[in-house]
Order: sequence, then C-alpha cells, then structure tokens
Amino acid sequence: MPPVTTIQRPPTLTPQVEHRQPHFLLTLLDSAWFPWVWMALWAAAQVGHALVSWHFIATGAALLGSDDTGAGLHLYATHPQLQIGPLTFLAAAPLNGLPAWLSGSVAAVVIAATAPAMLLSLSHLPHLTVTSRQRGLAAAVLLPVWAELAVHYTHLDDALALVLLIAGMHAVARCRPIPAALLLAASADAKPWALAFVPLLLVLPRDRWHRAVLVWLVAVAAAWLPFVLADSLTLHAGGFSIPNVASSSLRAMGVTAASTPSWDRPVQLLLGIALGAVAVHRGRWLVVPAVVLATRMLLDPGAYPYYTAGLVLATVIVDLGWLRTRWPWVSMGVVLGLYAVRNIGPFTPTNEILGWLRAATLLGVLAVALGPGLPAHRVRDSRRNPSAAYSDILPSESPDSVIT
Repeated sequence: MPPVTTIQRPPTLTPQVEHRQPHFLLTLLDSAWFPWVWMALWAAAQVGHALVSWHFIATGAALLGSDDTGAGLHLYATHPQLQIGPLTFLAAAPLNGLPAWLSGSVAAVVIAATAPAMLLSLSHLPHLTVTSRQRGLAAAVLLPVWAELAVHYTHLDDALALVLLIAGMHAVARCRPIPAALLLAASADAKPWALAFVPLLLVLPRDRWHRAVLVWLVAVAAAWLPFVLADSLTLHAGGFSIPNVASSSLRAMGVTAASTPSWDRPVQLLLGIALGAVAVHRGRWLVVPAVVLATRMLLDPGAYPYYTAGLVLATVIVDLGWLRTRWPWVSMGVVLGLYAVRNIGPFTPTNEILGWLRAATLLGVLAVALGPGLPAHRVRDSRRNPSAAYSDILPSESPDSVIT
C-alpha cells in the first residue's frame, strides 16, 4: 500500500479575523492632535474677517473700570446694547491696555482653544467612555462653527458661559453641589441666557437642592444686584431689542414684529427652565443644555451664525453622552440645518425657507431630547431613586457596542 502523504494548507483567514488597516482619514480623526489642528485651520480661515463683535466686549470692559458718567455701575442703564454679563467684562479687563486688534486676537486664540479642551473634558465625565473616533468626529462637526464664535465674532461672553456650563456639569456629575451652583451662576454672570441652565442643580440628591439653589441665587445676585441698586434703569436693559430678521425661526412661526417682542426674552428664559426641568425629571440631564439653547434660538429674532456654536456643543453632549452614537448625528443635523445651508453660495435658499429650516431643525432637537423612547443604556428614573441620577453616564456597554 503506497504511503499516505499529508498536505498542509495555510490557514484561510475569514473576513471576521482579517486585520484591516483603518482608512487614512479615520486615522487622522483618531489622533489626539486632530481637534487642535482642525481648530487652527478653521480659525485661520476666519482671520480675514475677524473680531466683528469684539468692540462690545472691549467697550464694556473699559466702561466697567471707568469713573466717567454713565460708566461703572451705571453701565447697563446707559448702554443697554451691551447684553453681556459683568463677569465677561471682568475677564476681559486685563486686556484693556492693549490695542483693540491685539486684545481681540488674544481673546480669539483663547476662545478657539477652549473648544478642543471642552471636547477632551467630556471624556472625563464620570463613567462616560468617549472613543478617539467619536471625539474626532465630534471635532470635525463642531469646530468649523466654533471658529465663527471665536474668530469671526469673538464673543467672549458666549464662550465663557459655555465653558463654565461644562465645568458645572462636571461638578454636578461628581455630586458637588456648591461648586456646581457657583459655576452655573458664573455662567449666567457671563451671559444672561445661561440663567436657564439652573435645572441642572435638580440632578443633585434631593436633600442638597435647597443649599445648591440658595448658593446659585446668591452668586447671581452678587454679580447683578449692585448695578440695579446703583441705577434702577438697569432693569430696563432687558428690554433691549434687535431686528426680527427675515430668516429667523420666530418669524417663521408667525411672529412678524419688526423687532424683539416685549414678551420674548422672558418666555425664552422661563420656557427653557421649564423644559430643562422636564428633561431632568425624565432622567435626561445631559440633554438640558441642548433643550435650553434650542428653546432660546427657536424664539430668538436673530439668526447669527455664532448662535449655532453653542447648540452644536450641546448636541455633541447629547450624541456622546446620552444617545452614545458612534457618529454625531444630531450635531450633524444641526450644522446642516442652521449653518451649512446658509453658506452654499447661489444655492442658498430664500430667507423664508431658511426660517422654516431653522424652526424645523430646532424643533427636531427638542423632539430628540424630550420625545418618547430611551437609549438602551437608560435603566431607571432618577426621580424615584436619587442615587440613580447619574445613570445617563453609567457604562452599560463597551466602546464597540455604541449605537450606530
């Protein structure tokens, strides 16, 4: 009988075990330096038309430290167009001695740097896992819009309010009521619309609510009350109006007044607080910033591009922290519906259509944040069990099992 010869064949790799090199672009997104380089590129693209609104900050900072008539504590009574919190003017005061172009440039660089830093900080929220890919994709969506806020407009007030908001959310997530209250109050002291973030304090255990809210009230009053006591006309600064532009969502919803209606600002604030409280009640505290900012923008007579930067940051939190999607779908929708559609040259829709798109996009954000249905990782109602208040950020899946 002839001998049997055994032929050894090389093992065949199935598609499941073959190692595939990631695409070059994905490798870039995964790198730690990508958000910083991406921010620098978009900031550079705005340099030719930069610092559009910096004069408001510079003027307010100079007036706050001046003894002239109508300055100091009479600032808001005589200059109601400065819809900026005193904390912002204090932050800008060290730049007073510099030429306006130089002080604005310094502020623009600092504001631009805060966006990649805030994205990185989201990875450090307790029990929240953010992959390099998720952070890179979020940076790709957020930072082009953030360059409008940082370099084109240089709105230090909005940026400072948002940075303090993120810091306050870290304090809330770590159950630190006093720092949380102080940081959220400081956010409102930088920009008045940030008052509506106060429902975040309801995420804290119930027995700490009263102390946290009291500290918040004192910190807010400490910044604003001196101006009211020095000049009662300060109270009228809240009635300052801006044009109700043709592409605003407010006009799309049928409010055709030429400028800000007298009821508009109070309704923005109260409705934002109410819907933020509803989000916390439903155990969705991470969506509160998106709810507040979408409500504000929906009812705002303006449609400035820098408004969108704050909302995209807030929806990034929704995408990464609450929905936990691999792709930042909500943020991408916001950028498309509010920003990109306004920058497509001859294909830009009419103002009326832009207004409808704006309203639809903002209502869509509210629907995602407050609508029916919960992500798979949400397991219990924080109002029934205060210790579960942070279940939005409890890990219940590995990074590879995020929703797509």
